[in-house]
Amino acid sequence: MEVFYRLCVSVSIGVIVGFLVGGIKFSLRKKYTDKQIQKNRRVMNKISSVLKYSTLLLLVLGFIWCVYYLVLGATDRGQADYANNMSENIVAVLTVISIIFAFFEFLRHTGDK
Repeated sequence: MEVFYRLCVSVSIGVIVGFLVGGIKFSLRKKYTDKQIQKNRRVMNKISSVLKYSTLLLLVLGFIWCVYYLVLGATDRGQADYANNMSENIVAVLTVISIIFAFFEFLRHTGDK
């Protein structure tokens, strides 16, 4: 558990440093060429199509497994708590994935303006 804690601390520090350096870079460089803007838009569209289909796949798989755990909990009283916990974990992970996808789509559409 100590290794996992150190990994989380290291990743958190890396994210904070990255945001600070990115903010400084963003404030220093305000003009982008049309070529850079078009290239960025093409990359965002490609990433968006991959994210759309992978998100849909994960949502469908999550639905299938939530139904499985619902049936498991209803038929086997001894595993009802386990089935409930697994369903909650699946829903939590799928919620995070959906939020990430929605945020990416928001960023992609605000860049079109």
